[in-house]
Amino acid sequence: MQPYYNLPVIQRTIQCLVEKFNADEMLWHSLQHTRKLRRKTLKQLTPKQHQALDLLEFSALRPQDDYIGVPLYQGM
Repeated sequence: MQPYYNLPVIQRTIQCLVEKFNADEMLWHSLQHTRKLRRKTLKQLTPKQHQALDLLEFSALRPQDDYIGVPLYQGM
């Protein structure tokens, strides 16, 4: 994560959230091949079951959010 010292304090927090979102997006797109393969091989599963497996795989590979020591709001 980059510190973004050139931004105001409130925008730094928002920029960190944007970076986390973009990292999650990249991870989700990188797992697209396994999702397609799973849908071809496990045709007997329902769409809800496929979605649950997708989310389980995504959450297993995604790093945990660390909120310890991070203030929720940094006022101006």
